[in-house]
Amino acid sequence: MITGRLEQIDEGSIEALLSNAVSESKTLEYKSVLPGLTDAEKKEFLADVSALANTRGGDLVYGVAEDKGVPTDIPGVVLLDPDRDITRLESLINSGIRPRIRYETKLIKRSAKDPVFLIRVQHSWNGPHRVEYAGHNKFYARSSTSKYEMDVVELRTAFTLSAAASEKVRDFRIERLIKLLDDRTPVPFESGRKIVLHLIPLDSLVSGVKYDVLQFARSPQRLPPMFESSTFGCRINLDGIVSSNGGHVKSTAYTQLYRNGIIEAVGVLMLGGSAYVQHGWQRDTYPHVSFERELLTYLQKLLPVQEELGVAPPVAVCLTLTQVKGMQMANNFGRSPEIGEDHLVLPEAILESLSEPPGKILKTLFDLIWNGLGYERSTNFDAEGNWISRGY
Repeated sequence: MITGRLEQIDEGSIEALLSNAVSESKTLEYKSVLPGLTDAEKKEFLADVSALANTRGGDLVYGVAEDKGVPTDIPGVVLLDPDRDITRLESLINSGIRPRIRYETKLIKRSAKDPVFLIRVQHSWNGPHRVEYAGHNKFYARSSTSKYEMDVVELRTAFTLSAAASEKVRDFRIERLIKLLDDRTPVPFESGRKIVLHLIPLDSLVSGVKYDVLQFARSPQRLPPMFESSTFGCRINLDGIVSSNGGHVKSTAYTQLYRNGIIEAVGVLMLGGSAYVQHGWQRDTYPHVSFERELLTYLQKLLPVQEELGVAPPVAVCLTLTQVKGMQMANNFGRSPEIGEDHLVLPEAILESLSEPPGKILKTLFDLIWNGLGYERSTNFDAEGNWISRGY
């Protein structure tokens, strides 16, 4: 895969493939021309795309000539009608691969040269994906140099991994929540209601991947604790890196960055601490505006951390509120029903891309909290997950 986010890839990125002799791999394939209109060419195209999704994701680059996997020239592709040609290929992907895959496309313009067309395919945990076109029904994967048809053993493994990923996310959450409720935290921590946010890349729990998280110990400002904008510390521990406030006293917020890219952020003040006193609310109420606004802002700080590490999406966004039995809506909504559960362990929401605005994902979680308090949805977001509240 070409280094960098899709929007960052430009003519220089493409020329570097040639000058650095970047060879094809499991996550990178070159094609000199775009697929044509025959059924055979369409099937070949769908096989190339699905093979990346079924393996590790990656980039399919059109307009690059190669010899034994090493680029020899970048002639580019000829597009008589770019919008129509790109729409044709995207429609083919959407209709010819099942289940649908996650991908992005980009036409990379070059000075005085024909452009290069790039399809970035995300590694899928909703697979394996099958090519379904004109009577062709096959599963493909990719080796370091080419695609191949998956055998029965590989298919069984792929189906098992897809189911296992969701199960492993839930197992991880349960294990961590048990420890948190038992006050087994990575730093000395205040007791009370806890806000627990987990960002869990599905790849991290299945593949055994490890990242260079120690770089954040050298730049701790990039990993702030939850709702903390002033003084905090950061140190290396057995699991990776942890940042926290509080100094030599008990902390009210910490963020643990695990070596496999998982982030666990925990805070106590927003649900029953100083925020309540500041706004004059009762301690057993849900401060919807401050809580939702601050959590949205904080998630926007955490996602670049995983992106910088090179974490592969999708990422499960998990929110839990502990010890909330009896909590009601903040008093500007009047008296609401009380939450009857001891802990709100909200269902996992899946973030398909680290560059995707997180508001829509969080809105689905906040809506569930409002449901538990007797309301239809959060009024702080519009239907697309954009922040619209003017409250405090």
